[in-house]
Amino acid sequence: MAQFNLYPVPSCAECGLQSSGRCPTCHHHLCSDHFPAEEHDPCANRLATHASEYVCYICGAPTHPQQWSTASFAHYIDSQKCVGCHRSICDTQHTRFSKEDVRIARDGMQSHRYHYTRRYCPTCARLRLFGGLIGAAWLLASVVGVAAIAFLAFQLFVIQ
Repeated sequence: MAQFNLYPVPSCAECGLQSSGRCPTCHHHLCSDHFPAEEHDPCANRLATHASEYVCYICGAPTHPQQWSTASFAHYIDSQKCVGCHRSICDTQHTRFSKEDVRIARDGMQSHRYHYTRRYCPTCARLRLFGGLIGAAWLLASVVGVAAIAFLAFQLFVIQ
């Protein structure tokens, strides 16, 4: 009696070999050779068409998002963007704080380690406790909203 595999092995979207992970941008299954963004179709086209957007917002130096695999289960992703404001920053001069996060993702019976490089620009590095510039703006907006609701409730119920 034949045994059936409940977890089919996914194949690479480019060449058909056994997949070693998913691209974090386009979510296609890819082998180690096609995992870099320049090596598979949807991401390579996006990088080519939006090349003018990948420049440091401070100095104008070109920044290129990178991703690569060192093994069939270890993948490295560096978006070259500030986590706090989502703008491109260069690695050499304007990355004020950099940290590596590891996320483990299950894919059927396999698991993959995705190492993400998180970087902060000089403005967001001081505000990284709040999530950078965008997180601080959301915190400020929520504090102002709560204060406005408290003020209106005080005006409505206490002063009458």
